[in-house]
Amino acid sequence: MNQAPNAGNRALEQDYNLLRTLIKQAPLEWVVVQTNPNCEDRAKASVAATGAVAYLPMLPKRKKVKRSAQMLDVSAPMFPRYLFVGLDVIGGQSCDQVRNCDGVEKILAATKDAASHRVPIAEMLRMLDASCEAQIGRKNLHGQLFSIGCGVVLTAGSGALLKGVVREVSDGGQSLRVDVEAFGRTTKATVTVDKVALR
Repeated sequence: MNQAPNAGNRALEQDYNLLRTLIKQAPLEWVVVQTNPNCEDRAKASVAATGAVAYLPMLPKRKKVKRSAQMLDVSAPMFPRYLFVGLDVIGGQSCDQVRNCDGVEKILAATKDAASHRVPIAEMLRMLDASCEAQIGRKNLHGQLFSIGCGVVLTAGSGALLKGVVREVSDGGQSLRVDVEAFGRTTKATVTVDKVALR
């Protein structure tokens, strides 16, 4: 697997954790906006100018310029022509103010006359996690803190759902040495932190 352009960027990871918390806590209703072709950035700026929250998930990509050692950021939207908008309905924001923004083609709905489609918070968080994983090159752990002696359960691989106890934390907290209880005995295993969860 190629390393992500921003691998190891702790500041970016902290920004994602803050955004994740805001999405969970803020009383916003999220809608999907279809933009005009190649107008995602213009629509995002226009929507943000109205006071609504605009989120455009991006996939990182860097490209080397021919005949030069210079690298260019050619990141692209995760969903071309789509933008996610958080509206404070309690505060008086509505889809009407977004519909008239520059770069916005329409707000997605089931039918032409139906109300706009609302995006559940769980879907927004899943999308944010995917974007974060693409940016930093590994799964975001949402603040799971592992310490020696704490109980964990494996979440991936052939040993999924096996229980164990953390014996050592290494590699800057990126991998764990775990005593796993399997087949009536204890087996030592080294696993990355994105493959375990606290129990």
